[in-house]
Amino acid sequence: MKKIKIIIDILMYVLFIILMGHHITDNLIHEILGTVLFVLFIIHHILNYKYYKNIFKGKYSVKRITLLIIDILLFIAMIGIIVSAINISSDVFSFLNIKTKIWGRKLHMLSTSWGFVLMSIHVGMHISVLINKLNKKMKNSTFEYVYYLILLILFIYGIYSFIKLDFISDMFLLNAFKYYDYDESFIIFYLHVISSSLFIGLSIYLINNIKNKRKKEKK
Repeated sequence: MKKIKIIIDILMYVLFIILMGHHITDNLIHEILGTVLFVLFIIHHILNYKYYKNIFKGKYSVKRITLLIIDILLFIAMIGIIVSAINISSDVFSFLNIKTKIWGRKLHMLSTSWGFVLMSIHVGMHISVLINKLNKKMKNSTFEYVYYLILLILFIYGIYSFIKLDFISDMFLLNAFKYYDYDESFIIFYLHVISSSLFIGLSIYLINNIKNKRKKEKK
């Protein structure tokens, strides 16, 4: 069951990354992949029923409250994505004969950008174990400094990519439409998307790491 959950989580992440390039994929493919993502999202929540079962049990630490808030916001963003996707659909849900409205496009841009950021935060709050294992393996090894240099480059490039993709404008609807650079290579575009996600995830990891170290120092 745990392996199935991990596979579904990875598939959801990969699909979300691909879907950020609407101008790269054909619209039909974009809508099909989006529908698959939402189905996986539903399966993800069904498989994690124990989490909801225990949601009102136990004590709530700052970390647990933060995780819950992120999960709720991400859930809302995903609902916003599918509702707006149905409204602006011209292929998969065209049989519903729903007239595309401007609010649908705006909601899709808003919920997609927030969904991407919240998903990256969610990943960042769960990768501590993986990064800590890598840190231990690389510590005092031949590639230790190369490893940290790569992380630093990814972090800096992620900041640049996040700014270049103009996520802030999308998150706060500062632009009426989403603008893409059609002359840009799809490899470069997805490199920007992935590095933006890694920047957010690594930022969350670093914040949590600093907090944990301070707690240990106080003890």
